[in-house]
Amino acid sequence: MFIIQIGIFALENHHEIMSQNSTLNPLNLNMLPFNKRACVYRDEIFMSDNFDEPYDLAILSNDPQILNFISSPYPFKIQFAMMLLCLDGYMRVNLNLNEYVLQRNCIQIVIPGTIGQCIEISPDCRMAIMAFAQINNLPEGNSQSALIVRKYLIDNTILRLSDSEMDEMIGLYHHMHQKIRQPEGVFTHEILNGYIQIFYYNLCQLMSPYIEQKDTQYVSRKKQIFDQFIALLKQHCTAERRIGFYADKLCITPKYLSQVVFDISGNHAGDWIRDYVILEAKALLKCGKYNVQQVSDLLNFANQSFFGSYFKKAVGCSPSVYQDS
Repeated sequence: MFIIQIGIFALENHHEIMSQNSTLNPLNLNMLPFNKRACVYRDEIFMSDNFDEPYDLAILSNDPQILNFISSPYPFKIQFAMMLLCLDGYMRVNLNLNEYVLQRNCIQIVIPGTIGQCIEISPDCRMAIMAFAQINNLPEGNSQSALIVRKYLIDNTILRLSDSEMDEMIGLYHHMHQKIRQPEGVFTHEILNGYIQIFYYNLCQLMSPYIEQKDTQYVSRKKQIFDQFIALLKQHCTAERRIGFYADKLCITPKYLSQVVFDISGNHAGDWIRDYVILEAKALLKCGKYNVQQVSDLLNFANQSFFGSYFKKAVGCSPSVYQDS
């Protein structure tokens, strides 16, 4: 197994999140679209790009499997760590209720347990994907780099690079891609692990100026409470929908939590809870594994009728209609 340094992308509470959602049929590594540029190493690393057809998204769209992936009307629960490297064009995605636009010379980092959906890919998009199935912790000696990545990913998923910085990262990508395509040798495993570490520490180097700037800025107590609320919400939303539960965890009153969340985000705490629950519900309903009653049970609703009313009020249609659409 690789000591995959990219594993720090799984923030501290994501192992618990994934265990809580182990019943959810996720987007696994082997479900990714496989075109002629794709390659896989030991079912642990997936790499692919469309560099050979720089301005022809139609070629990708001719493949039903790829078309279904890039234009799916419902979100996926992503099981693996992933990086998207954009050279040209753009891609719009939703990750955990937030919309992002990945543009030229940008890298997007997706951590395990993310609920994501691809909204749009521009016709001139040139992009590479690196996905890692195995997630391990960093060695203790790398605590500084681990802290940099952890801090950066709290507020960001996209890292913007200069032309020269992106050239260096794409160079590493090509070396890894070429090595995987070659017949496996005695030290292929170690060589790839070395490339991954170089890639990871390059990311740390590029992130560090943003962290230094952030550390010099004053972070209000309200912002800290809001960030802690969102972290707890990601962890417990399938089991708890009461504002009081999260207020108790934060040792504050429900009224004060509601006020803080509204002051920081402009949305009520109850709206945030509802949106996360509905996002989980949509992923469960569309995974093809559960009926409406089972989804209601998995999300800890008292009964299917209550779940149906809750869902319809938020989405505008019943769970069964959404599932069949």
